[in-house]
Amino acid sequence: MPIAVLLITDRPERSVKLERLLSLWGPCDVVDVHRPAQGGPAPKRLLVSDVDLSKRAVVEAVRNRLAEHRRNGTPYLCLLRERSPRLTTQANAIGASAVLPADIPAKALLDEIGRILNPEGQAPMQRQFVAASAAMAEILAAATDGAALPVAAIEGGVEAINRAADDRDLGAWLDMVWNHDDATYQHCLLVAGLAAAFAHELGFPEEARQLVTTAAVLHDIGKARVPLAILHKPGKLTVEEVAIVREHPQTGYEMLLRQGAFAREVVEATRSHHEYLDGSGYPQGLKADEISDVVRMITICDIYAALIERRSYKEPMTPEAAYSVLIGMGAKLDADLLRAFRRMVLPS
Repeated sequence: MPIAVLLITDRPERSVKLERLLSLWGPCDVVDVHRPAQGGPAPKRLLVSDVDLSKRAVVEAVRNRLAEHRRNGTPYLCLLRERSPRLTTQANAIGASAVLPADIPAKALLDEIGRILNPEGQAPMQRQFVAASAAMAEILAAATDGAALPVAAIEGGVEAINRAADDRDLGAWLDMVWNHDDATYQHCLLVAGLAAAFAHELGFPEEARQLVTTAAVLHDIGKARVPLAILHKPGKLTVEEVAIVREHPQTGYEMLLRQGAFAREVVEATRSHHEYLDGSGYPQGLKADEISDVVRMITICDIYAALIERRSYKEPMTPEAAYSVLIGMGAKLDADLLRAFRRMVLPS
């Protein structure tokens, strides 16, 4: 699969958030201008630089990295840390298609990239997807930094996901999410899209839909505290790594409880989405009536999303095979909800 985005930076250790945002458009290759180029240029959809253009050596290094791609007409977005006329002129001189401040909000950045890649305009669902991705970026960044979760961004992301679900085109949503190369974003957006569509399928009123989708958006927020090396590990996790991952429901629960801005059902779903009706789940071993309907819905969506996710190291299951796995879990999952879920993911 060709790399879709090339990010040129002079501080790769601080480019993780930007890399994850750019992964919305596909695999993102990060190159350090201070290191020699590796291999020949692969096809790209977009070039992005986040460097200090006040340094002449850096300007020349960026120019050299861009040269081959720019000959092919690939659009180039230059992010400036200092928005001065001199540096803007410098960015234009090395071929920038657009120039933006490096500290631009995630939503504005993604909107501009969407405009660059689709000058004729984005489809409504694509706009909703971009809005949801930008919200997810703010949410995960805050959680990673130990800051308060951005309530306005959460509400905006939930609204975008629910409006996308109104179109009743789950396949289109899944196709867009599968293009996202960041595993955490892909999973969160898959679960949220499935949950929003599920609530719509069940005929929930708007307020209840907002509750379910919010629970889905935040269900894995505790994973923001799990090292990326573990989350993105392609092989089998060690016993110690599994133990670290299994802490995420309690971690997320404590984060939401401490902030005190979220409905009880949302906080509950964050801690209990790995609980099963037969008591074999974790972290509390809840059973039957101890598990709410919202949690039961999120659990089904969470498992199904994990089965159909696309990874470089494994093929995704087909919808039929993934649903068969859910059925095979028997008394662990809610049979009535599973039948309703089937209508959504396997329409006749």
